[in-house]
Amino acid sequence: MLLSRNLATSLQRKGAEPIVARDTAYYQANIGKVKSIEDFMADTRLYNYAVKAFGLEDMGYAKAFMRKVLTEGTDSSAAFANRLADDRYVAFAKAFDFAPGPSAAGIDGVLKEGQAPVPAVAARLSLPGALATTYDFSGTNEARFTLSSQVDAGTTKSATIVLNRAALAGKVADLANVTPTELGQAISAQIGASGADGLMGKVQVGIGVNGNLFFETTDYTDYGFDGAPGGDGVNADTIYAAGGKVRTLSVTNAPLSGAGQNAVDIGNGTDLPPGANVQAVVDAYLQQSLEADAGAQDTGVRLALYFARKAPGLNSGYDILSDPALTQVVNTVIGLPATSSATTTDALTVRAKLISSKVDFASFQDPAKVEAFARRFAAIWDAQNNTATDPILALFSNGQG
Repeated sequence: MLLSRNLATSLQRKGAEPIVARDTAYYQANIGKVKSIEDFMADTRLYNYAVKAFGLEDMGYAKAFMRKVLTEGTDSSAAFANRLADDRYVAFAKAFDFAPGPSAAGIDGVLKEGQAPVPAVAARLSLPGALATTYDFSGTNEARFTLSSQVDAGTTKSATIVLNRAALAGKVADLANVTPTELGQAISAQIGASGADGLMGKVQVGIGVNGNLFFETTDYTDYGFDGAPGGDGVNADTIYAAGGKVRTLSVTNAPLSGAGQNAVDIGNGTDLPPGANVQAVVDAYLQQSLEADAGAQDTGVRLALYFARKAPGLNSGYDILSDPALTQVVNTVIGLPATSSATTTDALTVRAKLISSKVDFASFQDPAKVEAFARRFAAIWDAQNNTATDPILALFSNGQG
């Protein structure tokens, strides 16, 4: 409980340890450069850091197994990670999805002798998912993504779009019922607000016939400070064509603006690419390291810390049964034997219902209730596993042969 209550300080101290700091710095500097599963797994430092962050360091050697987890992803219900009983593999596959996000490139014009020229075509990118009828941004819901466009051979411009209560307040009729048209208008306004150094005048947004958000590159001309063609320095002209292969578009989900925000899908899903998910992995790595250090002295302490971290996200007995560590904690508290016999679907269903009937999952939204549950676990665990050093029991054995 002391570690939990002073978690921020404990994590900061752990992150400052020389070896941890070096490994973290390496991860932060290099994960954004990785473009494929093979490159990721070939970099031992990156890979080992990642598996430890997700509590899977014992599987670090099983690269064929982990490659299958990553390769099949999580989109299909038949994907390998989704068929495993442990949800950590699903989380790992989502965090390290190296599949490129939606992107598009323009088409060069064609000029053939004796034929009318075919003009260059602008890049047009439609997000894969259709928009909902309305969105509720009155609370903590948020969509945040980076829109980028290559404008010439050596230049890429971008803008980060934020759709949440603060960004939309006063700009939509009803924050609880934001329409696709209002979303498009808000995105357009933020593109304009990104200025000349961003995407202002270079990309436009719209709603397609299928209800998808789409983006399209546009011509851009800036005659500089004097507003007249020609000149140099502050008067230099900046001209970008709308079309051609050099003009590109891409959309990448960005980290939410705060820990309390809830990701909303506006057509591009909510998963973050590895390069945009750096801090979450670093935080998880430090937490796992802290728990491992505590567990080196007492396994029960590590289990209690792990439970305290995961408890607010638990909703049912199935959430418990999908995680061996949580299963051990809950079994200990409610007095259930090991689940090794519950291997069939029916047996697991019965087990899950039994757990749900004995555990008040809603109470885990209250930190005090989580602490009370963890304390109860620790007391029972100590009684069952640390009796040799229990000072009370020592009273009964003192002086005995």
